[in-house]
Amino acid sequence: MTADARRIAFTSRTLHHIDLERAAVRALEARDFRLAFALADRRCRILPHADARAHLLRAEALFHLDLLDAAVASVARALELEPDDLVAARRMMAWGDGADQIDAARSVARRDDDPDSVRGALLLLEQAGQDSYARVDFLDEEVKGWVTWRGADAPHLSLAQAGQSSSVTLPADSRHRFALNGRRAASFRLMRPASTTSQLLEIAQADRVIASVQLPANRAPDRRIAPHRPARTGHGETPPLTIIIPVYRDLTATRACIESALTAIACTPDSTIVVVDDASPEPDIKHLLGELAADSRIRLLTNAHNLGFVGAVNRALAETTAGDVVLLNSDAIVPQHALQRLRSAVRSMPGIGTATPLSNNGEYTSFPVANRSNPLPSPAELELLDEFAGAANSGIAIDIPNGIGFCLYITRECLEAVRQLSDDFYRGYLEDVDFCLRAAETGFRNVCIPSVFVGHEGSRSFLGEKRSLVMRNLRVLEHRYRRYATECAAFLLADPLRDCRAALELKLLANEARATGPHVVLCGSAAGRAIAIRRCRQLAAEGERSLIVHFRSEGQRQLAAAFDPDGGTPQSIAFDVATHQGGEAFLKFLTGLDIRSLTIAEPNRIPNACLAQLTQRFVYDLLITDTALATRPAIGAGVDPDWSSLIAVARRVTAIGQSGADFSDAVLDLRVVRFGEPSASPAPPHAASGPARLGLLALHASAAEFRFIRALSDQMADADDEIEIIVLGTTLDDLKLMQRTNVMVTGEIATADVATLIAGHGITKLVLDIGPPAFGHSLVDALLATGLPAAATEWLPTPGRGRKIDLKLRPGLDADATIAAVCDWLIDDVALHPDRRNGRNGRQIGTRLP
Repeated sequence: MTADARRIAFTSRTLHHIDLERAAVRALEARDFRLAFALADRRCRILPHADARAHLLRAEALFHLDLLDAAVASVARALELEPDDLVAARRMMAWGDGADQIDAARSVARRDDDPDSVRGALLLLEQAGQDSYARVDFLDEEVKGWVTWRGADAPHLSLAQAGQSSSVTLPADSRHRFALNGRRAASFRLMRPASTTSQLLEIAQADRVIASVQLPANRAPDRRIAPHRPARTGHGETPPLTIIIPVYRDLTATRACIESALTAIACTPDSTIVVVDDASPEPDIKHLLGELAADSRIRLLTNAHNLGFVGAVNRALAETTAGDVVLLNSDAIVPQHALQRLRSAVRSMPGIGTATPLSNNGEYTSFPVANRSNPLPSPAELELLDEFAGAANSGIAIDIPNGIGFCLYITRECLEAVRQLSDDFYRGYLEDVDFCLRAAETGFRNVCIPSVFVGHEGSRSFLGEKRSLVMRNLRVLEHRYRRYATECAAFLLADPLRDCRAALELKLLANEARATGPHVVLCGSAAGRAIAIRRCRQLAAEGERSLIVHFRSEGQRQLAAAFDPDGGTPQSIAFDVATHQGGEAFLKFLTGLDIRSLTIAEPNRIPNACLAQLTQRFVYDLLITDTALATRPAIGAGVDPDWSSLIAVARRVTAIGQSGADFSDAVLDLRVVRFGEPSASPAPPHAASGPARLGLLALHASAAEFRFIRALSDQMADADDEIEIIVLGTTLDDLKLMQRTNVMVTGEIATADVATLIAGHGITKLVLDIGPPAFGHSLVDALLATGLPAAATEWLPTPGRGRKIDLKLRPGLDADATIAAVCDWLIDDVALHPDRRNGRNGRQIGTRLP
């Protein structure tokens, strides 16, 4: 990458992501694949979140750099974001293998108009054992496509809708473009009859179904005459409640759902269950539903053919003429008293149209981690969660952008105004969102009732297809409701359900049965948090549970936020320790946990008053993560007097890895307990061609790091304008640094990214200490494990001790001297070894090698 090639005007912060994508495209066109990777990779790491196109740009660059595994991973990410992206499918079909390659081949065969691509896809499918395939495209007025098969029997195409069905034979066409190598093929095109309900198209050969596609309705129902509705429930009266459960697949989930709902309605007066058998292909499900209906435990509606979620629900709604309803997914589990309390909460508050409970898997309403599919608790755990939710959040309703369809309570008034689900949404995703947004337009509230908790397995009906269906329907939704995405983003930023989740977490922790309490690690920075998480991982490997308390400032508030690094409870508890009340609540919280040990990782980042109370009340360990406890970071400097009493009272002083132990020994004159991990075997560095590239690890995004990088950039540019600096991490001002022709900033990175970043950027050397050290940080160890020559501080010069580093920087060296040493180290090496495949020479600043 030449300096001229790097003269890219990164001046707009608002359009930076667009500038990166455009520059990456130009670099690919110029066949500058390293630059293309650098630009596309950064785009994938910054906000706004990258779409499939950016990940494909990254994949293209990686492929041309001969980094096939990384390229395939990037394509997989693109397909995760946009499952119907045809370019991504083509790349996966060409580069991938296994199940991902076969899924991509199906996608290409289904949507690609290039005959050669489709032939290649069909060949892959046949090699995988699928010797027949069909493509079906539909519009309102017609359906068309093609089918290929082996064997003499011609397939039949049938089109079924409510009350009628038609079928045609598809004779083989010997001149068809896909009739090759003994494979038969035929094309079809037929007019669709008008229908206000969905239609089922099937292509079958003998007894084998080649394709089955549910076509949405192509005519809107006549809404000119509204169906008769009974008068609204009078004030103080409890309306009847109907639970509607559409069923298609998964006997185990269906049985568990219905059994839980039966138990719940036994505690919910005037409630019934309506199950819609949406032409389930599983005989065991039909048998189960038949038995339940015969015993009058449920009311059963059976569809002659599959109508999909929308059609099934709308049929049930049409036959439910009184009271409120709950739309319940067949993979949901309802605690015993959930429905009764949900109805009571909705009816006690004004203006509610839809209500959604908390859940382990409920998008906005997910717990403990919001907007994540958390594991489904056991039935007993669900009962406890529902009970504690009722105690913690009674009488609360939080407005949300839309309800979630796994358990959606709809009032009769809302149904009268909004009517049924829209059939514009294909196969059961986001039609619930559309219903709720129409309810909001009519003046109803969509709320979460955090005093109720319902379990949800999630995605059992459509499995791997869910993302594709969601993305397809999301485009319809965003076109119809232009402000929806903005409202969702604002809700996620404000997170008004956080206090409700925290209240439930406090209840759970207070009633948790445990033999021993958790270990608690305190930290106060992003780097400290990473080290604390690593310490918790070490404890988890020993079978111990840990929590982290991260101190951070938000305006005038000083928050102590507690979380489980493994995603369990808690995730939302936070105390403002700047106030007396918050500080006392925090101490009470820790006391109630019966903590097994307290580890203080960054005492200088904990408010003084809070730190004093913690050290008086609890026995604690100190974890050395940086040089803050020293008078200065120099050999023999000793402990800062301000921290001497803290160290003296500590049960023990600890460190992760050798570097923290060496610092404690050499600077603090302390012997520490060292927690280590099996050292990673150094991987041979990826051979890179072109200019020397220096990787700088940035962990703190501080002013000192920014000044160091800027000064090093100036020195490098004066000495050799071919040398490039790759900043691994984020800085105080990425764009300002990237306006320099010899600096690229990656954005936030993880340990799993290290190998790809080293190879993709062609990094030849590393500098690990450009700011305060972070002892025990996993990124430092991951970079050292690459085997590349590295510059870092050597705390103990004794042979055989400390990290294996190439340029050993003296402790306490100022920034100017460090920059000079790094420049000499790199420039001398370029002169001596133009190919930059050098070994370690072990020199130390102040000792120049001849």
